[in-house]
Amino acid sequence: MTDFLPDVESLEDAEADQQRARWLIRTPLAQLLRDEIEIRRCLRLAHFQAGVTYLDAELSFLRNSRRDDGGPIDLIGIESARGRMDRIASGLPPRNLGA
Repeated sequence: MTDFLPDVESLEDAEADQQRARWLIRTPLAQLLRDEIEIRRCLRLAHFQAGVTYLDAELSFLRNSRRDDGGPIDLIGIESARGRMDRIASGLPPRNLGA
């Protein structure tokens, strides 16, 4: 079985935010860390602000301190970001958090 490892070129070639969102949620977190600058550039060039926000949330989640038991401090924040990106990847509009 071959693992799916998305490359940044396929993110650059994405024609819609739905495709970009799918790429983001399927990409290993280690790759998001490694290719952060290039991924961020692609998302900004595509004017996909929701993707930039998601990338920031994932990277903050990885870089933030953890509780004494090793658990994350802000689990709700990352789950919210992942849920919004999943909606976009499914072709649905993200929910307005201010409403």
